[in-house]
Amino acid sequence: MASASISTLQHVTERKLEKLAAGQRKFETDRNTILAKVVAAPDVRDKLQELLDGFELHNINVPDPDLSLANLGRFVKQAKHDPSVSPALMRGWQTKLEHALDTKASKYEYASLFGKLVTEWVKNPGPAAATQVSASDSDSESISPGERFDKVGRAELYEQRKQWEAHAFNEKHVDQTKVEEYLWDIFGTTQQAKKVKETPLQNLQESMKKVMDFKSELRSVDYSTDQEWVTETHRFDTTNLKACIRGVIKSDLMSAEKRDGLKDLLNQQVVLRELVDVLNMDLDSLDSWEWGSEPVPLHLRRQLNGKYRVYMDEETHQALFLHFAGQIWAVAMKKAFVAFYHSGAWLQAPHRAMTKKARHRREYFDPGSTKRSNTVRNKRRDTYQTDYFMMQLPDKLDSHVDYDIDAQQEDVKSPMATKQGLLRLLTTEILLNTKLYGECTVVQSDFKWFGPSLSHDAIFAVLRFFGVPEKWLRLFRKVLEPRVVFAQDGPNAAVHVRKCGVPMSHVLSDALSEAVLFCLDFAVNKRTGGANIYRFHDDLWFWGQEDTCIRAWNACTGFASVMGLELNEEKTGTALVFDKGSTAHPLSTSPLADSLPQGKIKWGFLVFDPSAGRWLIDRAQVDVHIEELRCQLSACRSVMGWVQAWNSYLDRFFNTNFGQPAVCLGRAHNDMIIETFQHIQQTLFEKNGTANVTDHLRNMLTERFGTDDSVPDAFFYFPPVLGGLGLRNPFVRAFRTRDSSPKEPGDYIVRAIEEDYDDWATLKERWDAGKGRLPTPKYTGPASNNESPDADADEPFLTYEEYTMYREETSEYLQKEYLALMELSREDGVEINRDIYQELSVLDAEDDGYWLWIYKLYGSEIRERFGGSGLQLGEHELLPIGLVDALRSQKVRLEG
Repeated sequence: MASASISTLQHVTERKLEKLAAGQRKFETDRNTILAKVVAAPDVRDKLQELLDGFELHNINVPDPDLSLANLGRFVKQAKHDPSVSPALMRGWQTKLEHALDTKASKYEYASLFGKLVTEWVKNPGPAAATQVSASDSDSESISPGERFDKVGRAELYEQRKQWEAHAFNEKHVDQTKVEEYLWDIFGTTQQAKKVKETPLQNLQESMKKVMDFKSELRSVDYSTDQEWVTETHRFDTTNLKACIRGVIKSDLMSAEKRDGLKDLLNQQVVLRELVDVLNMDLDSLDSWEWGSEPVPLHLRRQLNGKYRVYMDEETHQALFLHFAGQIWAVAMKKAFVAFYHSGAWLQAPHRAMTKKARHRREYFDPGSTKRSNTVRNKRRDTYQTDYFMMQLPDKLDSHVDYDIDAQQEDVKSPMATKQGLLRLLTTEILLNTKLYGECTVVQSDFKWFGPSLSHDAIFAVLRFFGVPEKWLRLFRKVLEPRVVFAQDGPNAAVHVRKCGVPMSHVLSDALSEAVLFCLDFAVNKRTGGANIYRFHDDLWFWGQEDTCIRAWNACTGFASVMGLELNEEKTGTALVFDKGSTAHPLSTSPLADSLPQGKIKWGFLVFDPSAGRWLIDRAQVDVHIEELRCQLSACRSVMGWVQAWNSYLDRFFNTNFGQPAVCLGRAHNDMIIETFQHIQQTLFEKNGTANVTDHLRNMLTERFGTDDSVPDAFFYFPPVLGGLGLRNPFVRAFRTRDSSPKEPGDYIVRAIEEDYDDWATLKERWDAGKGRLPTPKYTGPASNNESPDADADEPFLTYEEYTMYREETSEYLQKEYLALMELSREDGVEINRDIYQELSVLDAEDDGYWLWIYKLYGSEIRERFGGSGLQLGEHELLPIGLVDALRSQKVRLEG
């Protein structure tokens, strides 16, 4: 939301709060007048009449649907003559009406308190109110306004900036001849001797030569109709310029002022048309494109995990031009690499590939079993292609990379979904491999300072090998080597020329980086004979049997050596996992191979324990972040800012890095999360003399606004639309999914094994009884003494070992359980009355599983206090909801 809109909302809020204060004063006056007359009335009937007259005179509504003022008026008249309308009955009505006055007073009180808290938030956002993040960091998180973070420069900032400069400002030479030789060694076998048909490598090179030749297809989307069409030019027009603007805004490169300007630009057709002309001139004269006379400002931004990232803040027209060029190259590269993946050059093989003889025998005894599509092998291949292969590159020109990894999106391809899916996939593969083969090896690594240290020599050697035209290579070099200056150093800051690495949050950087890493992907596939490396940006994962992992690791080290990259020892490790129920591979006799890297396997705040075969939360790492959280919370200058910081750290940052509860992780994982959140809360507040977060906030309200201890828990946990502060309860998700998480996830694979055994036993029994004999299928393949296709009709049925040797290719039961293990744990809901849905709909309040749990957990206190008048704490029409939503959606950055 633009700052102008924020300003407008502030003025609207001020008017609302003025009206609220005036309404509260008037109500208190009216209430006191009514109650004074009630006290002076001689009997209960007259007291009740005074209440009814006062409600009518001052237009006061009764929130209790069972209490009708019109009916009570009739009953009071009846009571004047009918002695059966007892005083006790009328005293009950009197109590309810007086309670209605108290309820309305309370709602004014909490609406007023809510308004004061919003005002405090606006006036005290802090000089550096939030941490800004990007998807390049797996532990990153975004915090909204209201949190005042440390402004004092930290030692980490200066140290990390020094390391970044050592990479970015020093040219790293890589032997381009060796890079070319390496690439020919990897891709050369796809260059078969053919006279007419082009090889997969030649097709890839040809596609690169045609990118951005201004005759290729350009796909665009009409956002009003969601219709896609194709044009025949790579030129700017107002439609794709708007798409570029949205992409640049989403990349979150620029200062707040520039982002606001871009948002305003979307609705200025005259300016858009002028900008189209200028940008097309840049496209027509690539060799004359330059950054400009002034150096590009650099900004350091801190992530929640303590790391700093360096962002460029280029001029608007430069950012739009580079985004457009980068988007087209990224989409084209994705298309070319996917075509290569499907060309036949990319090998696809399970741990045990079925031999021809085994396939024929299996078909003879169990027809159709080798042609099943619902298998683990097929699912694994599809998952790799759709979720991990070149996942950083967009599929279409109007789709944009989301650099906020922890954004809570429903999109299954969002960065957070991909990262969480990788954890579930890896855990499921460990369960499958250990149960089927007795053991599983897992290797993890990443490249140290990958973005800043990626050699330009390596980038251009790869691009030339793939056939990228020289005119584009010249432009890319200019893009990668701008004159830059750190904005925080002031007007006399030193100017440097960048000589190494790629800039953050640029789609062109993603395209160039992925082109280099594509070579690693294929090298691992080729060296292992069909295994795949799973990458999340430059985080590297592979698993399977030990010999396969050794070959994959050698491929990684060879790639790093040639490309001038360094593998990060801190994030490199290996785990050798054994099936606890197997005696075939005792741990004591199978040590980790020396050729594999040492170190622990980590994901977020999780560390894998090979002996237990499960993930454990690293308490030491959690404790470090508890202290950081304590520091950040203590620096907040407003209650609502404090709540936002809490929500970002506890509900998103910690929860994300603990891993979403899933079937493969089991119930023990839920219990571990619950225990850890309990530890976090106890550690945070034990020094403050309070037991929990709500008591701490009550103390804050008392100190700042003079409230008492009667503030209900719902005031903290209910969403702003109901008059609450929206404090998130991090325990809810773990409790909602605990009962549906299995005690022993490995039992899913065991169940598939037992189902396979039952099928084998049934087929064998039919065969032995003479009911399953079939004529020998005709075999047209090459004859071989070792792989004879002939099967004697009287030969014994397949042994169980034969039947189950290739489960990954034949067992539908195994695929079913494989998919089930990768599911998120089912979220159990609480029982809710049907009436609550109607109330939430009227109030436009959220009714997803989390909020329904919160309403049920804390709602009874509100209904009891307010006499069953609903879940609303404050007068809804007077709450500044719009301003709160706008402030919560803003991204304000911590500079140091």
